[in-house]
Amino acid sequence: MRRIVIAFILASCLAAPAWAQSVSFGSKLINVGDTVGTVQQVAGKPDRIVPIQNKYGATVAERFEYYLPRKSVLITVVEGKVTEIREVF
Repeated sequence: MRRIVIAFILASCLAAPAWAQSVSFGSKLINVGDTVGTVQQVAGKPDRIVPIQNKYGATVAERFEYYLPRKSVLITVVEGKVTEIREVF
């Protein structure tokens, strides 16, 4: 029984980042792992796209910024997929 409880807690901790990293635009949802096409279909064209560079100056990701009335949504995209979603109030 103890092993089952530990396994459940471990599985919950590993699954938490997947469901915690999402944002809604109206009645639609964007999740980590979605493609750029899905993001633009749900949220529309970003207000700003910021290239993210490594220490050598190579672009390794992009940050799509959406400015909404009460918050900003920052979506980081690496190789065409959403890797991080942040809401700034």
